[in-house]
Amino acid sequence: MRIAIGAMTGTSLDGIDIAVAAVEGRGLDMQVRLVRHGSVELGPAAAGLRRAADQEPMTAEAFARLAWSLGERCADAIAATLSECRPDRDVDLVAVHGQTVFHRPPISWQLINPAPIAARLGCRVVFDLRQADLAAGGRGAPITPLADWVLFRHDSTDGAEDTDLARRAVVNLGGFCNVSIVTARLETVAGFDVCACNQVLDAVARAALGAPYDHDGQAARLGTPDGPATEALHTMLDRQRTQRRSLGTGDEAAAWVAAHRDTLSGQDLAATAVAAISRCIALALGDHAVDDIVVAGGGALNTSLVDAIRRAAGPPVSLCSELGVPVQAREALAMAVLGALCADGVPITLPQVTGCREPAPVAGAWYMPDTTAPDKLKRMNSPC
Repeated sequence: MRIAIGAMTGTSLDGIDIAVAAVEGRGLDMQVRLVRHGSVELGPAAAGLRRAADQEPMTAEAFARLAWSLGERCADAIAATLSECRPDRDVDLVAVHGQTVFHRPPISWQLINPAPIAARLGCRVVFDLRQADLAAGGRGAPITPLADWVLFRHDSTDGAEDTDLARRAVVNLGGFCNVSIVTARLETVAGFDVCACNQVLDAVARAALGAPYDHDGQAARLGTPDGPATEALHTMLDRQRTQRRSLGTGDEAAAWVAAHRDTLSGQDLAATAVAAISRCIALALGDHAVDDIVVAGGGALNTSLVDAIRRAAGPPVSLCSELGVPVQAREALAMAVLGALCADGVPITLPQVTGCREPAPVAGAWYMPDTTAPDKLKRMNSPC
């Protein structure tokens, strides 16, 4: 067994998620179990990372400090999560995504300095997971379909091999919505970005609700969608969907929010955003004839959005927490899976998903630690 840790910060810039995973087996035959999930706020780095993602001019020193600060914050978050779960062996590896501050293939930057993580934990750290795919002609995204295949191709409620579903959609409701189409056969797995999601919902909350997000979708549930505003937002989102481009950073909803915040109440604006986003996601899923839909990500906590997807999509919709993975842990757990695959020499991107040339390259840059570091986290006495 190996202990692999995934660390993820998304485009919503709402925090760092940590997943401690127990990995049995190697390569595509691995079985992965979530041991512990932790989440912390980004802290002082959040404001600078948002400015970077918005392409505001910054000095080289500012970028260097941001990368170091994010590395330290990830190390803090991992240490805190491990303190709540005492593994009976040392951590084997950490896979850290870093913060996407620019993404326009072939150029993409997931900002992170892994040195503080390796120094604190005394283990290998893999990062920069998209660059090999980009260099091989791919879009570098989505990178989670293979991890979703490892995690969700079987119904983990009983773990039986004969519960394979023909076509399962794993829908990540993050800053942007992306989808993995998981099948029993790896060569038929698909994945694609859909449209801005929490970026829109959070922009509405900041501008019209005076809050960082719409807690549980309560405001949207009390509001009424506005027809013309719904159509305007849906047109923008559907353009993202149909262009099949790899979505990146930037507040793509700012103009729409600014155009309607003075004419609609905060509740109506939130309901309008939910209506347009759910409609766009349902259209994207309708192209793939899926048998069931599993939703994950921070947006899965917005019950108004999930209910709207249920009404619009057709196939049964469940939360990934019903399959043993908390909705906020899925991306961090996927990073742990991808890190373990990288360590085993398995390419983590799929040509049919990212468009990279075949065979797909083995991804990831590795930071090797000083194992004599005095503050290395030693093996704990009691098991998880």
